[in-house]
Amino acid sequence: MSITQAKVAIITVTFNSSGFIDNYLDALSSFLIDSSHILIVVDNASVDDTVVRIENHRQAQTLEKNIRIITLPKNVGFGGGCNRGIAAAGDVNASHLWFLNPDTEVLSDSADKLLALFSARPDTDFVGSVLIDQQQQERAGAFRFPSIINVCLSTLKLGILDRLLKQHTTAIPIATHPYPADWLTGASFMARSQTIDALNGFDPHYFLYFEEVDLFYRAKNKGFTVLCCPESRVFHISGASTGINNQHNDTHNITTKRQPDYWFESRRHFYVSNYGRLYFSLVDFCQIFCLLCWKLRAKLQKKSDATPDQFTRDIIRYSYPAQLLKRLFGNS
Repeated sequence: MSITQAKVAIITVTFNSSGFIDNYLDALSSFLIDSSHILIVVDNASVDDTVVRIENHRQAQTLEKNIRIITLPKNVGFGGGCNRGIAAAGDVNASHLWFLNPDTEVLSDSADKLLALFSARPDTDFVGSVLIDQQQQERAGAFRFPSIINVCLSTLKLGILDRLLKQHTTAIPIATHPYPADWLTGASFMARSQTIDALNGFDPHYFLYFEEVDLFYRAKNKGFTVLCCPESRVFHISGASTGINNQHNDTHNITTKRQPDYWFESRRHFYVSNYGRLYFSLVDFCQIFCLLCWKLRAKLQKKSDATPDQFTRDIIRYSYPAQLLKRLFGNS
């Protein structure tokens, strides 16, 4: 299917997104105006004026036919919100689904580059963008599935190990041409509609985090093809939608807020459902050991430690043995 024949449904899930939704919509307007493409916004019961801002933009830009707003009575999470958007995209017979976070700003040709790759590679099922920061520096876009090795590498933070085991790091180095990946950033990736249908969308068990990793893991098991498109570049305010990466930096150290419970619940669900209980327990053991090594090195070398507050304790609390004991003996 050529670019001109494609009909893209952009699926965006919002929750209290008023701080950045205007920039997001402005960046998308040129892609929507005078096209058959549609933006489907699924609002997860925001309590700010996100929906009002979207409605005002829709009317000001005369995009009533191109922007659809679905307001949910309660927050069903990212995966659940995406599934509502997928259902709505089926009603308009979209050929492609573009999952795009509201804390992004797309460059003018970002969507066309993704569609061009689909057209050039008809065997491809998913294509994703590369994320850039405020300094226009490329950050990442494509990743390897979680494993004991890359969990240890990311926790130890040793450059020499990253270089020696570069084929096992979580982030895949950005290439100059389309390159394969295990999974793509959930901030901006596009898929053929029939591919998402074959996967039955996202697993609604995930409230937030790991849902896109799980989607791509199931896609790999079904033999679907995943490519990252470095020519499609999207500015992303990391963690703006959730606040999970918010840090406080003073003259002495960096402190990162505690990871929410749903992050650990999603992490456990991904590992147990896809890798098994034993592997998950081994990941926990290795990560705790590596985390203790990192903290000792950070203290001795006076390095800044941005580990989330009570992270080791929370890993233990959400480990499989701890959850098993909790079920056996209750909350006492």
